[in-house]
Amino acid sequence: MRCLRLAAFAVLAGLVALRSPSPAADPFFGADPAWSLLHEPAVARELTLTASQSKQFRDLLDELDAKFFPLRNQSKEEAAKGATEILDEASTRLEAMLSKAQLRRLAEIQSRQQGTTALLRTGMSTLMNYKPQQKERLKKVISETLAATSELEQRVGNGEPREALEKEYSRLKQDELRKVTGILTPAQRSLWQKALGQDFDLKSLGRPAFKAPELVDSGEWVNSRPLTMKALAGKVVVLHFYAFGCSNCIHNYPTYLEWQEQFRDKDVVIVGIHTPETAAEQDSAAVKTKAEDAKLQFPILIDGTKANWKAWGNSMWPSVYLVDKRGYLRHFWPGELKWQGATGDQWMRGHIEELLAEPASARSND
Repeated sequence: MRCLRLAAFAVLAGLVALRSPSPAADPFFGADPAWSLLHEPAVARELTLTASQSKQFRDLLDELDAKFFPLRNQSKEEAAKGATEILDEASTRLEAMLSKAQLRRLAEIQSRQQGTTALLRTGMSTLMNYKPQQKERLKKVISETLAATSELEQRVGNGEPREALEKEYSRLKQDELRKVTGILTPAQRSLWQKALGQDFDLKSLGRPAFKAPELVDSGEWVNSRPLTMKALAGKVVVLHFYAFGCSNCIHNYPTYLEWQEQFRDKDVVIVGIHTPETAAEQDSAAVKTKAEDAKLQFPILIDGTKANWKAWGNSMWPSVYLVDKRGYLRHFWPGELKWQGATGDQWMRGHIEELLAEPASARSND
């Protein structure tokens, strides 16, 4: 599991790449590859975990997810420190949980997922025995691609439609692979292929499931008795952070009203978390009045102390999260759903319907 430890610093890049004073870090698109990989159902299947291992594996991730989420809006230094601690703990406990063959396969899949960046890891660099000029050329190509893809991640964080950006991302990575392959010698390409192990379909990735943080009950609810994520098991939860004075939040209201009606008689629960941005928004009575005026009939948790904001590591008004029937975060949209022509409302509605079609009993990594 040394591969996980070597990737610990990369968590910082993943968390911070989507951070600015406003956008929330996306748990999926910008999360560290080593961390996200552990949450992929396809990886759990590939490792052929026993029933006992599967439970231990999921329980470990659930425990560490509670530590991961609050890192999303922390400072660079705090995020780096927390990320390193989480990955070190994961590495140590997985070493005791998995067989040598399983650990080796996990390392191979990680190398495949990391792609060209794996070539610059200390262990791989030593194995490849690069010439100085060759290594500099590799660094240049890889760093230029990282800069370009980081810009795409920032644009995703700003709410631009993902589909076009994902196509551009694919083009950039294909061009990078062509250049890198041309820099490596035939012997080095052979070593790289060996490190990748048997084929693994990377297209099966992109479906990570993170254990959603439990709601912190402030004692103040609108339209509902106190709710918990645990009690909402079996329901698809659409959870959104907002503030009543935020114009971008208000622009999302029509979509929430549409979902409120469309999914009224289905296993969908919309939960608003009102986290104040201004002094005026601290007034609970005003929160209730504004919700009534806007015809928001779904449960709203008044998060006056920002306890839920911190637990989720949220950093943007508005932010919309989709949690499946088992309590796992599956999709996320930062910002206004229809910002500058974005189709976040359609994208999220489609995923709500997909999650509705899933069974409530299966575990998220089965």
